[in-house]
Amino acid sequence: MTRSSRVGLVMLASGLLTAACARARSDKGNSSVPAGDATATPSETVLTGKVAAVGLAVSPSTLLQVEGGRPTTLVGPLEPELRRLGGATVWVAGDPVTGPPNATFRVTRYDILSIDGAKPLVGRVVTRDGAPWLATDRDTVRLEKAPAELAAKTGAKVWVIGRRTGAELTTRSYGVIRDP
Repeated sequence: MTRSSRVGLVMLASGLLTAACARARSDKGNSSVPAGDATATPSETVLTGKVAAVGLAVSPSTLLQVEGGRPTTLVGPLEPELRRLGGATVWVAGDPVTGPPNATFRVTRYDILSIDGAKPLVGRVVTRDGAPWLATDRDTVRLEKAPAELAAKTGAKVWVIGRRTGAELTTRSYGVIRDP
């Protein structure tokens, strides 16, 4: 087998593995990437790591720490949402803007894999019959025991961790990703 054949096989295997991993992630209740659309396109790169919000208030930066790798600066219209997810493990899709040592990555899509070890539901807060609900890309659940601050965030994009029973989610913790 020639070197170019081996390189081609490695690239094919890597692409299949990336697609399989992304598909598996989308089957776990993906909430920031549309259902069925969690696979990387040929022009996209996919990274998984922990978000870190760094810098001063006048000059904030959002980094993605990939395990065993150097931090990558995240940019693009979704960067403010990702900055609010400091400490979360996320999956991001997009394209590299520059290479090392100052790696920058333009994010076009993302999914929250875990916050403090739990998979959150992500959606928008809506009000039905005076009660707060969370509308995700898959369904809508009633937010039981939601703090008044969360219930007042109608229209905000939020993450919620809690115990789900049918169409109800007992709120344990939450965070605002994007204000209404």
